[in-house]
Amino acid sequence: MISCGDAQEYVPYGRDYIQHHPGEVRLQSSHSCPAPPHIDLLRQLNTVSLNESKDWWDVRISRDGLTEEEVYVSGTTMIWSRGHAGQMGCRQVIKCITCDSPIQQVAFTTFYTYPDQPTLLGESVPEEPTGDALPSICIVESDTLSVYTEDGEDFSVSLPFPVRKVWPCKYGIVLERQVPASEIASPKSERERLPLLFSLLHPLDEINPLLSKTSYSGSGGTAFMNDLTQQVVFISEDPSLCILYNSSNNTHTFWKVRRATTEENNVVLQSNLQSSHNSTSASALFSNMISSGQFNSHSPSQCQSRQSSPGGQMTSMSVTPTSLRTRSNVYTNVLTTPKTPFSQSPKSHMATLSRTQSPSLFGGQNLRLLSSPSSPGRSLGPLYSPRSMYPSLCNESLIESEPLVPDICLDHVWTDHSSARATKAFLTESSVGQKYMCLMLTQAGMLRCIKYEYSNDHCSLIFGSISCIPAKDALPIKALRMMIVVDGSGSLSLYTGVSHVCRVNLSGVPLFNSSLFKDFSSLNISSRLQSPSTPPYSRHSLLTSSRPASAVDPKFDLGLSPVITEKSALEGSLLDDPGLPLSSAIVALRDETNYRVTLEHASGILYRITLPAVTSSPIVKQALGALQYILPRESALLLINKWYATRNAPGSGDFSPQSEWTLFSMMLLSMMGYDTDKLALTSCPVEASGSCSPLVATKKFRAAESGSDSDWEYMLSSAFHMAAGNTLSEILGLQRVGVLRKPQDDCKATANVKAPLFSHLPSILFALHLVYEDFKLNTLHWEFCSLLVTCLHQLASDMRAGQYLHHYWKDFPTICPLNGAPTQVPLEEIQNLTIPAYYTECPPHVLGHLYTIMGGIEVEPFPYIPEVCTATRNLVLLYCLAAANCSLQGIPFERFLLRLNPSGQRQLNSTEIIMDLLCKEERESNIHEKIVLLTDQLGLTVRDIQLLSPGVSLLLMNAQHMCRMYPPQDWPASAYHLIHRPDLVAQREAATKNTSQSKDPFNIKVRCQRDPDSVQEVKKVSQQLKDEEDGMETLDMDMLKLRWREDQRVAEVRHMLCSSRAVTINITQRPDVSDHDFLEEQERHLYALCIRTMSLPVGRGMFTLFSTAPVITETLPIPKLNLSGKAPPRGTAIDLSSIEVPPNMDMWPHFHNGVAAGLKIAPNCGEIDSTWIVYNKLKGSLDSPTEHAGFLMALGLNGHLRNLATVNIHDYLERGHEMTSVGLLLGISVAKRGTMDIQTTKLLSVHLECLLPPTSTELDVPHTVQVGAIIGVGLVYQDTAHRHIAEVLLQEIGRPPGPEMENSNDRESYSLAAGLALGLVLFGRGGEAAGFTDLNIAGELYHYIEGGHKRPLFGSKEKKSPSYQIKARECMNIDVTAPGATLALGMIYFRSNNRAIAEWMVAPSTPYLLDQVRPDFLLLRTIALGLILWDDVVPTSRWIESHVPTTVLTHVHRGGNQSAPGIDYESMHQAYYNILAGACMVIGLKFAGSANSEAFQILWKFTRMFTNFTKRSVAELAGKSTIETCLNVILLSLSMVMAGTGDLDVLRIIRYLRSKIGPTNSTVGYGSHLAIHMSLGFLFLGGGRFSLGTSNMAIAALLIACFPKFPTHSNDNRYHLQALRHLYVLAAEPRLLIPVDVDTGRLCQVHVTLKFKDTDQYKNQMYEAMAPLMLPELSKLAEVIIEGNNTSNRYWTVRFLENDSTWPVLETLLHSGEGFAVKLKDGRYPYGDAPSGFQVQLAHLLTQDKSARWTIKGSVLEEVSGCSARLVRTLVGGSSCQSPLTFEASALGLSSSGSQMPFNVGSSTAKDNSLQKLEDEDEAFTQALVTIVFEYLSVGKPQAITTWLAALQGVRRVKGLSQKTGLLLWQVKLIARAAHFLYCLTSMSIAGKDAMVEDDRTPVQLSPLVSPEQALSLSKRLQLITDSWFKEVNEEILRYWKGDFRKPFSAKCAFTLLMQDLPINNTALKDIQDCSNPLALLSTLRKAKVPSTAISGLVRTLFCS
Repeated sequence: MISCGDAQEYVPYGRDYIQHHPGEVRLQSSHSCPAPPHIDLLRQLNTVSLNESKDWWDVRISRDGLTEEEVYVSGTTMIWSRGHAGQMGCRQVIKCITCDSPIQQVAFTTFYTYPDQPTLLGESVPEEPTGDALPSICIVESDTLSVYTEDGEDFSVSLPFPVRKVWPCKYGIVLERQVPASEIASPKSERERLPLLFSLLHPLDEINPLLSKTSYSGSGGTAFMNDLTQQVVFISEDPSLCILYNSSNNTHTFWKVRRATTEENNVVLQSNLQSSHNSTSASALFSNMISSGQFNSHSPSQCQSRQSSPGGQMTSMSVTPTSLRTRSNVYTNVLTTPKTPFSQSPKSHMATLSRTQSPSLFGGQNLRLLSSPSSPGRSLGPLYSPRSMYPSLCNESLIESEPLVPDICLDHVWTDHSSARATKAFLTESSVGQKYMCLMLTQAGMLRCIKYEYSNDHCSLIFGSISCIPAKDALPIKALRMMIVVDGSGSLSLYTGVSHVCRVNLSGVPLFNSSLFKDFSSLNISSRLQSPSTPPYSRHSLLTSSRPASAVDPKFDLGLSPVITEKSALEGSLLDDPGLPLSSAIVALRDETNYRVTLEHASGILYRITLPAVTSSPIVKQALGALQYILPRESALLLINKWYATRNAPGSGDFSPQSEWTLFSMMLLSMMGYDTDKLALTSCPVEASGSCSPLVATKKFRAAESGSDSDWEYMLSSAFHMAAGNTLSEILGLQRVGVLRKPQDDCKATANVKAPLFSHLPSILFALHLVYEDFKLNTLHWEFCSLLVTCLHQLASDMRAGQYLHHYWKDFPTICPLNGAPTQVPLEEIQNLTIPAYYTECPPHVLGHLYTIMGGIEVEPFPYIPEVCTATRNLVLLYCLAAANCSLQGIPFERFLLRLNPSGQRQLNSTEIIMDLLCKEERESNIHEKIVLLTDQLGLTVRDIQLLSPGVSLLLMNAQHMCRMYPPQDWPASAYHLIHRPDLVAQREAATKNTSQSKDPFNIKVRCQRDPDSVQEVKKVSQQLKDEEDGMETLDMDMLKLRWREDQRVAEVRHMLCSSRAVTINITQRPDVSDHDFLEEQERHLYALCIRTMSLPVGRGMFTLFSTAPVITETLPIPKLNLSGKAPPRGTAIDLSSIEVPPNMDMWPHFHNGVAAGLKIAPNCGEIDSTWIVYNKLKGSLDSPTEHAGFLMALGLNGHLRNLATVNIHDYLERGHEMTSVGLLLGISVAKRGTMDIQTTKLLSVHLECLLPPTSTELDVPHTVQVGAIIGVGLVYQDTAHRHIAEVLLQEIGRPPGPEMENSNDRESYSLAAGLALGLVLFGRGGEAAGFTDLNIAGELYHYIEGGHKRPLFGSKEKKSPSYQIKARECMNIDVTAPGATLALGMIYFRSNNRAIAEWMVAPSTPYLLDQVRPDFLLLRTIALGLILWDDVVPTSRWIESHVPTTVLTHVHRGGNQSAPGIDYESMHQAYYNILAGACMVIGLKFAGSANSEAFQILWKFTRMFTNFTKRSVAELAGKSTIETCLNVILLSLSMVMAGTGDLDVLRIIRYLRSKIGPTNSTVGYGSHLAIHMSLGFLFLGGGRFSLGTSNMAIAALLIACFPKFPTHSNDNRYHLQALRHLYVLAAEPRLLIPVDVDTGRLCQVHVTLKFKDTDQYKNQMYEAMAPLMLPELSKLAEVIIEGNNTSNRYWTVRFLENDSTWPVLETLLHSGEGFAVKLKDGRYPYGDAPSGFQVQLAHLLTQDKSARWTIKGSVLEEVSGCSARLVRTLVGGSSCQSPLTFEASALGLSSSGSQMPFNVGSSTAKDNSLQKLEDEDEAFTQALVTIVFEYLSVGKPQAITTWLAALQGVRRVKGLSQKTGLLLWQVKLIARAAHFLYCLTSMSIAGKDAMVEDDRTPVQLSPLVSPEQALSLSKRLQLITDSWFKEVNEEILRYWKGDFRKPFSAKCAFTLLMQDLPINNTALKDIQDCSNPLALLSTLRKAKVPSTAISGLVRTLFCS
């Protein structure tokens, strides 16, 4: 009997929670039809139930395995909660859902996203579910199945038939149809019967019938599952099994649940097709089905309302069975009736039934109350029968419908003949792995256990023997691999398989007096017992029934109570005993989880108990696992059952690992026949003095007041003193006290050879020995080795295994004497034992095995136990892989490992020890990469490696170190974690998260991971300056401060672009000026400043581009455009009230202000829909429509206007607001650019006469709207070469003015827009436009450029009457058509290098021809020439001046006496400057965003030249306006080249140019300020995050936005529509490389090396810079290296290579805005945070000089600052002035010389010598510690520090003869050999050309993790200690070799033999002392197989004696 603690009364959490629930809340729909008057009555009747219990619940273990989940249902409400098992008050509600109708069932299941439905096309169907898993909860109502996924999705599926129960399965759910009584009463033929089972693989799929396949059924064995006598009992997911009960023959059939194949579906469908020719047609069949009411006739699309709380809202969907995911040509719901407006939803029969799942008194089945056969008729009524009302409709629908194709098939595998139906079924597994299917037969009172196992291919099940256990109820306890059973007496018992383990003793459960029930045999108590919500007994319930017992109708009671039929069982179990045992009142079990189960008491109260675990100690767990594997199943089962009962016996409390092992070892030895009372193996004194059986209560003696000598002797002889005495003495610095051993005479005993485990003595010894060796590999398990070795020592002594005794003696000489323990097994019995084949006389030694492998010696396979000795398996495999250097796909496991295969067990393939290696070696990996990959595949983590022993972990740590610098790019994330590179993991996770939308041009996000301190600071500042918002608050100030941390350029830019504050009028009143005149002067100055202010929004929009994600619940704030001023010193407000200003001069500036505000929104910020866009339409302000118009255009530029609904577009356009129409049309066109969207085309065509039919009504469309529409057409059809659109646009360039005012004003802008649109459509298609030959596009454009007679018009313009306002000539007006045609020609023939077309654009070479061309047209021609000859563009002065004709160069800059007659010098200079400006703009376009130094220098040169022109009289030669325009063009070109760089030189010249205001600068108007602030915006584009691209569409967008004709005033749109200035957004690219520290999440700085691709002009170009860095275009880069300089870098290197898997990662990281993660090296400061000065130089010297680290003193470290120094000072004890003794005691807590320090005795000289010796030792230890720590931190190897610290401390403990000295010595030996082994591995990698390279020129050779010098130093340090012992143990060693064991051996002798590699006693070595001849000695040693490393020690021992 075991004790499970106090039982706690259990009340479902949902029952208490529902008391506070508001109940059902019905939301009235505004569009819902009025409900029928009787609907409320039907709803109330639906809630009526004959059973009083209305609530039920279910409990399961959570997916994390740590918590429990409870689903509680009461009526229409479901409460889903989660909490820790056994802890009250720590539960939380996950979801609370209220439905419309009572909930019948709740089930947890897992759907899959794409289950790969079977098709009729012969495609194979995968056996396993495919797609992503969707863990869900299903709620079943009368006619609806609601599915809620864990991700928040909500599906509602209409049920076409009443559902009895929903069963989760492997693929989804199985629905069991409720068969009405009428269908059972009138059985039909097999072909006419309806299917019984259906499946649903996804909530959006069809509900399809199931197939069944048997060997005896008709139609080839495959048919629909339509046997009405079958009923589902159980369905499991693993194995995929279904159990059906056949009521006709009382059999349970077992079926395999699998996917249906195409062939099976074809057979069934063809069979049904043939049956349609029979007398009973399918239509009649389904009509009968419908009329009988078997299926609901309601509409499947009926809306289901849900109220969910408190977990938040879910996405609600109303799903019909026929959905978008179904196959339209295959799936048709033939089971649903035609939808008629008269059909009603009859309530299912299940609505009137109780779904209470509280078990009955005996856990009986929940029988349902079936309605009478006439109930369907009453519910539908004969009048509303669908068959009688619409027979033709039914027949027509049935004829057209196609059959449902089954998804799942049931394969019959087994039939079990039982006497009754199983009330429940479950799977269980015994402790030894035997699997059982259990059927609970409640009526028979037994549990039927059917044994099964998998076949060899694991594809089928094999059923075996059947056993029966008397039981009333049972449940599996999976964590224990047992099942808990309620036997016939009502007591609890535990079974593992069919073996009884023990009975369960309960405490805390009240006694149940059953005598009360003797006189109440007819009392129905089931309802009370079944519903814990009601009190178990009340006064009226205990009264005697008025009916006699004979009058009870069993049939009636069967319907009311599920358990009344079991009255006989009740009388036999409870009514016979007046007084019952404590646990005999348990009647049912439920709600099992890992260790917990709910008991239902006979009183109706529920109790929750927790069963104890099998073990809590790792040593017992490992030992049990090993013995379970090695022993036969019967013996292992006996052992486990005995142990569980022994450990958890009543009265036993919590165990420590030591006490639990003592109890286990005693029990094990007693089962092996030992007399444990005479064994000295216990480590607990209390347990040692008593009996070995825990069931015998030890007597308690009164403690004596005074002690005795026996107490001291008992303590000295205890195992606890044996295990921990030396350690305590060592720590406390006390003298060691020896162990007092008992006389052997008292310990003599004889073992019982008939014990059950005695025959397995060799197997047990070998298995426990392998566990012992496995524990040596983990430092946390070293404590268990000393516990385990005592038991092993006893077993080895009885086995007379001398080599095992020597092995244990060398490891623990103080615990295990060499002579062995007193034996209890006679020798003859040992000789009679059967020795297994795997047992070896030489004990396996894992540390020695690894030591031999590193020595290059071939070794035998090492034995191991699967799933037990995992550390042994992993390390042996890794070391063998390193030594053999074999391929990962061809690891010879049998060569390295020997898997134990005990007799009597099925042999398994040895390769199953390793899971499938997923790594695919596309390239040859070096040895270190192989080790890391294999480590990852073996499942080892960083924590596991850190816990390994110091000597064995070096190989793994070294491989991590060697791969950390340049790891391969195709590794999994777990492998990167192994090598401590979380930065690479973060990069790939971020890239994967954003890869789904990587092709979307609007996939640009905002960086949201900011410094928390900065976020708080921003919030404070935003609260203070909320009223003074300037629109630039959303900038990433963390990044800006890090990028430009040395100046205030960002603050200066914000000041220059601020338009929300009043400007300062800083002029002085002269004495002769009156106040009135001075006020006018101030207003005139204010007007000049306002001209500049009105141009600021364009630049501000560029500065804040894509910098924020808005709050959806708020409107987007738009900063005001303040055109007022203030006069110092009092700040008097000044406005423009006294002077005359142009009307509506701020209209377009307000438009730009709205665009700037909208451009702050990032494209991919989500949740911006049509509602929010309309919500931002402000009311009440005169400027709001204009600003909102700009806001709409901005939303189009960032892609959000795609979400605007069509109805809202109509609402905007019908208002007729000109600015709104322009912004909306341009925004939609940009959002749909390049898509040729038909809806957008229609929208634009309404505003363009050229795209309307000739008979259409003429609309009065404003001119600016037409311009916006024509450019919108070009955007929608950009780069499509659409012929019709191109033809229309070509004609629109030369569109003549029409009648009235049509196309009379600002014709130039329309013609230009048409030309630009034509260029967009045919950009770069000039050389390949074969389909446009008949249009002669080039000729027509040349005609528009050069002029000539007009050509006849075609189309709708052919019959247009001439204009009444403009007198048009017969010739072409090139002043209107030339700009658009010129740029269109250049865009069409972009990069075509067509010399013929280029000649048209060359400037005229004679003065006469030059006078025929306007100078500003020469600028456009030069641009077009550069676009055509794009490949010839180079950033040199020679290329720029090559465009200037020789005639112009001859006469330019000549005046006075040098002037020639007849030459117009003004025209010459204007032509010269315009040509220069055009060439500069071409350079700006080609090198946009590149920051090319040559392009910058040449543009900077011309910018300075034109700036100086404004100060000299040279400007008068060409005119100041020409100079100003050319200067603006060159400045824009310069800023385009330096876009996003924030260059200070450009910023200074911009600040100078924007300061030119007032009357003295009359030529600096609105257009000049617009160009200047656009240049400023380009310089800081997107807050420094964006730059400009040079793709085809980017160049086109820049050309449109920077058109070199600027407006003269704020409302000027004559030559160029101002709204087009914002199209620069299409050329913006996020290319800022933002490094983020992966550990802190803060931004940081790193070194970046960029390598460019080779071009014709540039070769081998590269440069280095500090990130954050604006990258050039990725298409021009070949490689990006982060921290490539291995000698001085502080972060780990990251490489991005073109044409590699890393390149898409870089692209995605740039677009995501989250930055790329970098990892700071250990012991390094981030850039900018490190201290400077002498200390840094000293630290650099110490880390670079390899000799300095051996001589550096601790005092020197005080002068060094840094992480390394601080760690060293911490480890060595703080300040260097601290005394050695204080350092020893405080820092390390170790004693270097044990207890030999003479503090109290001896002379002062002896004290001084001892102190001096101790001080020298401490100084040497400190020196070694400083050397190791400083060296390994300086080179980035911190993981080796712990290994070396453990080794150094081990050396000190060895000198003190610690108990772990044997293990520590092996660690030192392994470290010393590992140094040489790792050096060989590194040399092998370098020789194999696997060395990592820093760049193409300098190879980087990484040094191994273990320094050979340090390893040699450590080895020598330990050798000094062993040499000091040599003289003491020399005689013992000789005696050991001679086999003289009469005297005990000291621990120093054992450790000396171990350290010197001296062999154990060997018969071949007994006579070596007599060998005086060296050759004979060597021959003897060779025969004895003495290792070469031990020869020197042997010789020294022999000849020193």
